[in-house]
Amino acid sequence: MVRRRARRRSRRQHKDRRVWMWAGAAVLALAVILLIDLKPWRRVRETVSGQWPYHDMTKGSYTDDADGIDISRHQGKIHWDELVDENPQLRFVYIKATEGSSIVDPFYRHNLREAKERGLLVGSYHFLTRRTSMERQADNFLSTIDLSQQDLLLLVDVEDDGTRGWDRDIIQKNLAEFIRLVKERTGHSPMIYTNEAYYHLNLYPEFNHYHLFIANYNLPPELGEAKYDIWQSGKRGRVRGIWTYVDIDRLRDGVTVDDIRLPSE
Repeated sequence: MVRRRARRRSRRQHKDRRVWMWAGAAVLALAVILLIDLKPWRRVRETVSGQWPYHDMTKGSYTDDADGIDISRHQGKIHWDELVDENPQLRFVYIKATEGSSIVDPFYRHNLREAKERGLLVGSYHFLTRRTSMERQADNFLSTIDLSQQDLLLLVDVEDDGTRGWDRDIIQKNLAEFIRLVKERTGHSPMIYTNEAYYHLNLYPEFNHYHLFIANYNLPPELGEAKYDIWQSGKRGRVRGIWTYVDIDRLRDGVTVDDIRLPSE
């Protein structure tokens, strides 16, 4: 009897140990999954402040033939006086405002104010993502910007990084909905930014009638029957006053900044 009780107790203890081992393994696996998904080490590296970067991180010759640039938090602290004084060819700047339904670029309002104070023509853009509805994204964008401070057409950035997993029909449906919502609330359709390959694959020819801002880092874009207004000709431009590489933008021959101005009411 005593031996049977001891064996039963031993079996229960062995079973309890196995349960705790499996529970511990499950908790450990969950922790590893969360760690990989959250990538806290990457978040630290991506953090920027009003003092970053601390030295010029660029090399090579300066870009002296850009009509405009587009900027975001990734440019960090911009030396605005130097940027304007040393780059008299610059006529406009597009500034990232929002992404998805909740992200606001932490440098947006500062960059907008600094650019406006120095007489640059400014526009704001939204990065479209697949995670939330177009209504919530339009709300985020339009509640962040001040339409009265915009000189240029608003801009929606649609590209692989934001729409991966959507097919052509879904891309067109959602982009058209975002544009409709913006036009409904502002009176004007936003310009569309994307790269040439993405445009041909997903947007041509249905979106040919919109103002277009097209990236091609080798040659001027060829869009068939469509015409672009702005060509993003480089993503590693070097300009005085910015200590990281920056996107370089050029107006198409025959296009002036007046053609991309936000119409006054």
